[in-house]
Amino acid sequence: MRVLLATMQYGRGYAFGTERYVTLLRDGLAARGHTAVVLAGDPEHRGPDVPLGMPRPDEPEILHAPARGWSAVRGPGRRAWEALLHRLRPDVVHVVNAAHIGAGLIEAARRRGCGAVVTVVDFWWICPRHTLLHHRGGVCSGDVPWHECLRCVLAGNPRPWARWLARHGLTAYTVLPVLWAASGLARGLAPDELARLTHRRAWLLAALDRADAVVFLSRGAQQRLGPRLTRAAQHLVPVGLEPRWFAARRTEPLPPGPRDPAGLTLGYVGALAPHKGPHLLLAALRRLGWTRTAVRMAGTAVDAGYAAELRAAAAGLHVEFRGRVPTEAMPEFLRGLDALVVPSTWPENQPQTVLEALTTGTPVLASRVDGIREVVPDERSLFEPGSVESLAARLEAWAADPPRERPPPPWTADEMVTATVRVYEAAARGE
Repeated sequence: MRVLLATMQYGRGYAFGTERYVTLLRDGLAARGHTAVVLAGDPEHRGPDVPLGMPRPDEPEILHAPARGWSAVRGPGRRAWEALLHRLRPDVVHVVNAAHIGAGLIEAARRRGCGAVVTVVDFWWICPRHTLLHHRGGVCSGDVPWHECLRCVLAGNPRPWARWLARHGLTAYTVLPVLWAASGLARGLAPDELARLTHRRAWLLAALDRADAVVFLSRGAQQRLGPRLTRAAQHLVPVGLEPRWFAARRTEPLPPGPRDPAGLTLGYVGALAPHKGPHLLLAALRRLGWTRTAVRMAGTAVDAGYAAELRAAAAGLHVEFRGRVPTEAMPEFLRGLDALVVPSTWPENQPQTVLEALTTGTPVLASRVDGIREVVPDERSLFEPGSVESLAARLEAWAADPPRERPPPPWTADEMVTATVRVYEAAARGE
């Protein structure tokens, strides 16, 4: 079987959860005698652009897809997608993340008669920011008017003038559409793509429903998007991990409690971004007065302003900013923690950092959000998202009475790939 794996970004230093998911599928398919080709965008333009479907000069094993920013809906035109599939002749097209490259590949695959499979990795299908976090606070239903989405996108922009515009409602009907259209045209978006954004949610959900199969990584994501689909077969296939994670698992009993906060080492792994909530962890430690508790933060920031705020919040605490920890070094990083803290404020899909910590036997304290509470069901390990008070109370209670047993490990990569191949086979048969 020949599979085309299409995703927003890959190679060129992109190494987040979705990219690792693609790698697991690519390698797992190859180990089973199948052929997997990766088509990927480069939204940060870390390397040279080449036409759609051409090998990258610096990474010839990856086919390039021009990235057109968050406004891309269909992406390249119909003929461009069809010409690509005519040349590659895949049996199955698997769209892992359509952000920045567009979802037109799904329709092209259906027209050609290929099996069309989509994995829902976040909420991009109904939210251009992918997090469902509303600029006024709280989680959005995904059913707001398109100009409200413009305000949310602008509110997440690091430029002060952009955030100022987002706060003023009248601009959503006047200034924002003009600015958005001008920036879209400058990035190479076609005029029909700009028009498509005004009914983005309906267009993308229709495209998603035209797939033969939609793979959900978590029940939470399926509960939010599944009821909007009427035709596509739905499958729940959790993320799996490579054998090396299970080899790194600690099996010795956890230290008996209570634990002295001054002797604890807590960790955070993920993007240093507001929706991931690392500032909440620092605020909770300060509220508790745990100034001697060691905190190791692994991750990089895309917003220099937020990064500066985070470092200022760490003043007086025992915090070490590790930057990006390579994947191969992450098992050792997690094994060195007494607990991983995951203070996400958005309805996560199924964060791999949580799965990795559970696999290595590291306790997890996390926000009570959809994708996390499925794999961390113990209420004693969960706190309310966005609440410094709840996080502080959970840390204090955990130190006073820590768990006695290590958490059970999740799926293996082999189990995940095996289940995904079954989805491919059914999609290729048109079932």
